[in-house]
Amino acid sequence: MSQSSLYVAFPASDTLRDRIDAFIDATAREPGRNHVDTLDAIMDPFLDEVLHTYFTGPIDAVNAKGPAVNVILGAMKVISKAAHGLAGRLMRKTSVEEQQALAAHFAALRLEKDGQVFIGYPLTPALAERASLVFQEFADGQGEMKRLVEVMDGISAGAIENYLDKTVGNLELGRINRGLVAGARATIKKASASSVEKGIPAMDREHRQPVVAYFESLLLDPRPAA
Repeated sequence: MSQSSLYVAFPASDTLRDRIDAFIDATAREPGRNHVDTLDAIMDPFLDEVLHTYFTGPIDAVNAKGPAVNVILGAMKVISKAAHGLAGRLMRKTSVEEQQALAAHFAALRLEKDGQVFIGYPLTPALAERASLVFQEFADGQGEMKRLVEVMDGISAGAIENYLDKTVGNLELGRINRGLVAGARATIKKASASSVEKGIPAMDREHRQPVVAYFESLLLDPRPAA
C-alpha cells in the first residue's frame, strides 16, 4: 500500500523522546545484549501519550463535558487497561532479536521536524486527501458528520495498526499470548469504534469545529520546507 507524505503525529514529551532514543541507541551500540529494561521504560509514557492524543487531548482542547465526553473517556479507560496489561505481559519477555526489531519499529514511528520529535504514522494517500478535505469543510462551517466519522474511523484504524499490530507483529508469540493479543485487539477496536461512532456525533455543536481543528493540528508533513 502506498503512503502519502502526511502523517498523524503527536509531539513526544522529553521523557518519551529520551527513552525511545536510549533504546534505539542501546540496541545499535550493543546488539547482542538484552535491553529489556530500557524497552520496558518506554511503554508507560508511550501508551499514555497515545491515549492522551486521541482521547483526553481533544476533550481538554475545548473543556468539553457531558454524555459525549463520558463515552470517549469510558472507551479510553477500556483501551488503557487492555494496552497496559498487554504491554506489561509481553515486553519483559522479549528476546534480543525481538528487541532489535522493536528498535527499528520505534525508529520508524519517530519523526523530527524543526527540532521537535514526534511520534506518528503515515496516512494512505486516499485517507490523507479525505482528511484534509473534511477538516477544511468543518473549518468553513460546512462539514458533514458522516464524512467526519469515516475519516476518524480511518485514523483510528491506522493508530491500531501502527501502535498495536506492528508492535506485537515483531514478537514471536505462543498460542496463549496470541489469544491474549487477539482478545486485547478486539477490545481496543470495539472501544475505539464506540468513541468515534458514538462519541463524536454526540459532541455539542459548538465543540465540533474546535475538536476537528485539534485533529487537523495532528497532521504533519515531516519533510523539510522547500
